[in-house]
Amino acid sequence: MLNHTVEFLRIADVQPSDEKVRKRRECAGELLAHVANWNERTLLLTFLQGVVGGFEGAPFSQDGAAVALLIKSIKDQDATLPHDLVENATELRAVAAITVGELLANQPDGAPSDEAVLAALALESALMSRPAAGNKHIRLMLGVLASAGERVLAAAALRRRRRGNDALAKLGELKKPAEGTDVWNTIMPVVKAAIREVSAQEAVDHEELETLWWMFGAYSEIEQKALAELSPSAAAFCSGIELAQRALLPPAPAATAMVKRAVETGRKPVALAALSLQEAIGDWSTPMIVALSPPDSESDRLLSAHPAVLPLSYACLRLRECKDAPKVGKDFTSSTGLPLTHAQTPAAWGVQVFREAILQRFASEEED
Repeated sequence: MLNHTVEFLRIADVQPSDEKVRKRRECAGELLAHVANWNERTLLLTFLQGVVGGFEGAPFSQDGAAVALLIKSIKDQDATLPHDLVENATELRAVAAITVGELLANQPDGAPSDEAVLAALALESALMSRPAAGNKHIRLMLGVLASAGERVLAAAALRRRRRGNDALAKLGELKKPAEGTDVWNTIMPVVKAAIREVSAQEAVDHEELETLWWMFGAYSEIEQKALAELSPSAAAFCSGIELAQRALLPPAPAATAMVKRAVETGRKPVALAALSLQEAIGDWSTPMIVALSPPDSESDRLLSAHPAVLPLSYACLRLRECKDAPKVGKDFTSSTGLPLTHAQTPAAWGVQVFREAILQRFASEEED
């Protein structure tokens, strides 16, 4: 990703000097140590919120942890950086993007880290429904990151579902330890590896069976109705949530096609026409809203801090908070980057729900 440092910096400085490029690159290298740590995954998501939506305005402030870290890191290399967030927000966005790019690019072949997968899932969730940026340099930056994220997710999904029997073969070849050998420490690692291998393959089988039965039944557990009895946008929302609940993490690339199939099967093309986000929200029931925005403090903090990364989840949070007169609020578009007038097909809204539900699940997992 280092070969894109200049392009990323152009969002703040169209012609960055060689010295500036070098300093920002070194800065990103230092910041990488902070975000490539599962215990700091909230910081990584906050970087991504800034990369996608910018550091100007809510939910960012001058004293926020991510902003303070970025400013300190850059100032350690370049004292000329303005301290005020109003003046340096675009510079922070560029450096955060370089850092995320380094995280996505510097991964072992075929075995990306959990932090890289989290970043890739967040980029998918944030960019899939978001209108393209008007600034060509920002558009290029987000496109490069999205492509890098796709490669990470493809590798991680393949690895999660790869079948093999190497550990079982070693168990089968295990011989009686020689006299005086520590039997426990000789045998147990082989047994444990075989159990892990069997468990992983059982999980793959379970995912396939659960998903296929759900597709065959075409019944929403959230609404307690057949999908055919729901409006296309409601069916899309429920399909996104319920398929995300059944998927291994990260999901297979074909999973989004299942959402589309679940929504579109048996419906006429006229019923599947694009509709605005405002129109789609009108079909969301309370159980649907709660399914994507669970009423607990940890979920509320996640959604409030990352509206551009989880835009529909943030909408559900706002709707849940405004019980008397449900509405997402006037600042929804500025917070998420997603206009209420933005239109997509019901299936596309369902895929967006799916990706956000997957991201929430992955972000809430404890490190293995």
